[in-house]
Amino acid sequence: MIERLRGTLVDVDADRCVLSVGGVGFALGISLSTRAQLPALGASDVELFCVMRVKDDDISLYGFATLEERALFARLVAVSGVGPKGALAILSAFSPAELAEIVASGDAARLTTAKGIGKKTANRLIVDLEGPLRDDPILKRLAGGAEGSRAVAAASSEAFIEAKQALMSLGFTEREVLLAFEDAAGEEGLEELVGLGLRRLGGGAS
Repeated sequence: MIERLRGTLVDVDADRCVLSVGGVGFALGISLSTRAQLPALGASDVELFCVMRVKDDDISLYGFATLEERALFARLVAVSGVGPKGALAILSAFSPAELAEIVASGDAARLTTAKGIGKKTANRLIVDLEGPLRDDPILKRLAGGAEGSRAVAAASSEAFIEAKQALMSLGFTEREVLLAFEDAAGEEGLEELVGLGLRRLGGGAS
């Protein structure tokens, strides 16, 4: 099984990226959260934690920026009615900390805002994830957690607000923009923030 890959980022789109490792290109399905944390194309030493799924004659790889997101993906696809596509939709709609909070509060209605997740599946997710989020050595670190994004801390700055509005006018969602600015130091100007956002989000709306 492939547990992790480290290589050069050679391609990125809405839900997929390609890492070149030792001359071999590995295509990995990714969530919006992971996509927003990827560096610019051509960056080397890009590392993703992986899940490999083998079904009939198909072998699929999925990559995640954090161990928590990978662990959640593995738990999500084990829930009846949630395949890899649904799991990535959930992880694109919510950060691991947000998902942990939703499960802890039993807010199934909020889960239905993720693409393709209906009320019945949302209720099942609440029940099936409660135990793993409490007992799993990786996931239990999310209990009571919150995103430590420096972009959120800088969200009141004029440059940040203007950059966010500029990117949203191109068709990106607010969550996409926030994730793209996740490691922003808070001192960048408008042009630097817009440039960072475009690099992280692939240069155009999907």
